[in-house]
Amino acid sequence: MVRRMAFLFGRKQVIPPPSGEHAVGTRRFDVKNAAAARTVCVQAWYPAQRGDGPTEPYLDDVVRAALAEFTRVPKFLLPQNPSYSHPNAARVAGRFPVLLFNHGFGSFQKQSTSLMEELASHGFVVLSVGHPSESLVVQFADGTSQGRRADHPAWVEITAGLENLEKNVRELEPLFDRARAAKDPGRLREVMNAIAAHRSYAVLAPLVTAWRQDTATVLDQLDASPLAEQVDASRVGVFGHSLGGMVAGQLAMNDPRVRAGMSYDGAQLPFPGDGPSALPVPFCFVYADASKVGAATARSEGINDGFLGPGGCGVVIRGASHLNFTDMNNLSMMARALGPIDRVEMAKVLRAMTVGFFDHHLKGKPLSGFTPSPAFEFTTRRAG
Repeated sequence: MVRRMAFLFGRKQVIPPPSGEHAVGTRRFDVKNAAAARTVCVQAWYPAQRGDGPTEPYLDDVVRAALAEFTRVPKFLLPQNPSYSHPNAARVAGRFPVLLFNHGFGSFQKQSTSLMEELASHGFVVLSVGHPSESLVVQFADGTSQGRRADHPAWVEITAGLENLEKNVRELEPLFDRARAAKDPGRLREVMNAIAAHRSYAVLAPLVTAWRQDTATVLDQLDASPLAEQVDASRVGVFGHSLGGMVAGQLAMNDPRVRAGMSYDGAQLPFPGDGPSALPVPFCFVYADASKVGAATARSEGINDGFLGPGGCGVVIRGASHLNFTDMNNLSMMARALGPIDRVEMAKVLRAMTVGFFDHHLKGKPLSGFTPSPAFEFTTRRAG
């Protein structure tokens, strides 16, 4: 994902400001995952008191260096446009719902910063989880960082798999069709297990397991985090993009602390004997319209809908491609990699939908952001 996009970073970013009542603070902290003997990195965005302090760039020096090394693009071509996030800003008093986010494979914690800022401005504490060796780069609380391990099995196997991506998409499409036709959760689980066994997804299974454990560890240690006085651990949501969406679905299906979740263009891949056959909490699958892979078209809409329970929804955003769900959507030179949807409309719809869904299920507010429009439609039951 990152390799194909980085050549297009060298122009001005147009990112809408947060629309909520709060200013946005950001900070980093670490969590020890004793079971996996590693340190998990967290970047938080939270409701902050207003002030005139400096803001963090969307692409800081560490991320720019990682992108430059990975893509072989000179670092000076990667811009440092300022965000709306104030490092270590004073917190707003009170307790807020907490949302845990996982990025896509090959990406990094700040890949959706503008969405994190929007959620924090509306009264959520958002924790983006970084996975050492597997994320493109992670940043520790002490200022050090760790890049991907090029010899990590996931990087080796997935990079090799990209060479046959078009062929894999053609092989998977019949399975996706079967998944869309499966209305019974048990039958859908069988189909999704077949998808999970395909070589394109089988290499992801260890990562889904590891990232799910990392994220659960962050949740385990909320009371000891620097934001312990601001988070309400009884109101937990999960969300993610691509592989991160798979992790969100796994957590929502198996962790009783999770009350709601969203997945942006990610498959719900259950493991045999693991968890129920339906999502027990309100969950929303938001699909891209289609993503071009060479001469093939990857179309994932509706493949997870049979897992949905009460309050869940499946939504397809017409004209969106896989990367429209990230900050790549906000870069004017990204047009060749994005879907034909208007970029401003995409940001507006995704923000409204995400805030509205979690406002409803974690704060008890009336549902908003889900009025069908030319930009999107429901593939299955509506959110409620």
